[in-house]
Amino acid sequence: MDAHIGSERPSAPEAAAASGAQGGSEFDVLLSPLKVGDITLRNRVVFGPHGTGFGTDGNVPERLVAYQRERARGGVGLVILEATAIDESPIGVTGGLFHMRNIDDRVLPSYRRVADVVHAEGARIFCLLSHSGRVNTMGANGAPPKAPSPLPMDRTRDIPHELEIDEIAAIVQQFAAAARRCREGGLDGVSLSFAHGNLVQEFLSPESNHRTDEYGGSEENRLRMAREVLQACREAVGPDFILGIRFSADELVADGYHLEDGVRYAKLFQEWGKLDFIDVSAGTNASMWSRSKHYPTIAEPYAPLVHMARAIRQVVPVPVFVVGKIGDAHEAARIVNEGSADAVVMVRAQIAEPELVAKITQGAFDDIRECIYCNEGCFGRQQRFIDITCIYNQRSGREVWWEPLARTDAPKRVVVVGAGPAGLEAARVAAKRGHSVVLYEKGAVTGGQVRLAAETPHRAGYARMVDWIDRQARKHGAEIRLGSAVSADDVLAAKPDVVIVATGSSDQRPPIPGADLPNVASGREVLAGDVGVGKRVVIGDWDGRYQGTSIAEKLALAGHEVHLVSSAFFIGQDVDLLTWRPLYERLLDLGVRMYPLEEVVEATAEGARVKTMNHKVRLIAADTVVLCSRGNAERGLYHDLKGRVPALHAIGDSWAPRQIEQAIYEGAKVAREL
Repeated sequence: MDAHIGSERPSAPEAAAASGAQGGSEFDVLLSPLKVGDITLRNRVVFGPHGTGFGTDGNVPERLVAYQRERARGGVGLVILEATAIDESPIGVTGGLFHMRNIDDRVLPSYRRVADVVHAEGARIFCLLSHSGRVNTMGANGAPPKAPSPLPMDRTRDIPHELEIDEIAAIVQQFAAAARRCREGGLDGVSLSFAHGNLVQEFLSPESNHRTDEYGGSEENRLRMAREVLQACREAVGPDFILGIRFSADELVADGYHLEDGVRYAKLFQEWGKLDFIDVSAGTNASMWSRSKHYPTIAEPYAPLVHMARAIRQVVPVPVFVVGKIGDAHEAARIVNEGSADAVVMVRAQIAEPELVAKITQGAFDDIRECIYCNEGCFGRQQRFIDITCIYNQRSGREVWWEPLARTDAPKRVVVVGAGPAGLEAARVAAKRGHSVVLYEKGAVTGGQVRLAAETPHRAGYARMVDWIDRQARKHGAEIRLGSAVSADDVLAAKPDVVIVATGSSDQRPPIPGADLPNVASGREVLAGDVGVGKRVVIGDWDGRYQGTSIAEKLALAGHEVHLVSSAFFIGQDVDLLTWRPLYERLLDLGVRMYPLEEVVEATAEGARVKTMNHKVRLIAADTVVLCSRGNAERGLYHDLKGRVPALHAIGDSWAPRQIEQAIYEGAKVAREL
């Protein structure tokens, strides 16, 4: 039987039923081997392709090798290297994070290196080959993006160059040559990007392909480039090398193709390329709305694309993978047990928890650092043109520099003051390294301001994050003393070798006239429920992130009339774009009135006086004025202890008010360096 057309595929529902009949675990199928073409994956969990920002010269850097080794060592069955350009088109709109290139043989040594490392840990490795098409920006030399038609996407408005026939033929051959190099470089397989608005998908779509030649118009013509790429790549790699696609089964745009089309296309693609697998995604990066749906954020449902994978699995004879906010071990098991997909692609889940598969295997579910889909450390950094990490796994992306935590040969007595995210993480890491740790917290619970944030709509995951850090700190022996406000003398009485001050920041109202009026409250006071809020509310937002927007959403859901004022170019300007898009939509649906490029300059008994961009001042009437800012660093204890203890550190907001990511990073870093 031809391994690529009729290869036997394990029936997940049958396997699940058999496992249940034998008294097996719900995870037996998820952890069982999966045959893909002529190779076998040790389990059905995939660490899928995603931009990291680690590359610099097109090759696989040692930093990415270490990053992938960590996931392979953690038990994953397959890793797929991030989208890799097959030509020298301009770098994509992700701020230069599309740094991987496969355009000549210079890439081969780095492929062999990463393949050897991943294989040594028992996993398999593929690479995703892509041409980003119009999902791009102009290069530094002004070179335009390339596309089927000169139609801009809604994110950059750059007019792309309409590809000539000979240019299409050249790109087809570039795909084939890149696929051949993947084989020569020792990788186990190739995935071709037919997804997320990249070039081949643009040809498929009637929304982006308005050509009138043999590559446009009819469905047959729009699929022509895909067919040519598939056939050329199969010929280049031979019949026994793994070849598959990442495919947007539904474009999720009104004028594009839809799921019923995608199912039909998938069947054709499998036949044309003798494909060994299909990795199902959805949407296009050319549309911000579509993008937010195929990259689900904290407020979106879990596993929203599973029905698409199920539909495609019914018509193709090869394994089907599915991606999209599959962050829970039980959800992953359910997907394969019910036969919706043969494997699950868990990316953000394994950015947060590289040992996910190992911990599932061990049944150590309390130890799993569960992704909360906040996007702050991964996509949020991408949009700021920074390499990725994880908000509460700060070793993620730093594996090449930060070794796994090892027990110290010189344990110290460590006192940590303040159990917000910075202090908790410092206590966790120090305790895991074998130091004697006492953590003092004046409040009744750990977590600091994160607990307040978790009370706002769609952000309960933040509480799970600090719960995990708390739980792990205690597991490793940290003593956490709640309700314990301490002075410098109290700390000195403990005779510490090291003191870590993580006392956070104090509440602060911006210094505007009327800030102390009885109808004025700070954002923290509102979140804590310390003040009453009237029917009509003006929120002055100096934060630019979640404080003002989350309070606005919470109050609007409770029936308040909300006016949200910010001097930023747009409301929530510092929220990552994937989270921002549905957040903004929710605020609009709730009737929140938003005033960007304006500033609250005075609070009065009648409401808030607001200055517009052209320096005119007007009154927005309100019962309550809420002022949102980032607070003042609480450094009194640090200064009281300076010069009086052997080693003293201030971290997190006590050093300077910032975000959770920076707080946890500093907690981890200082504890690693003890």
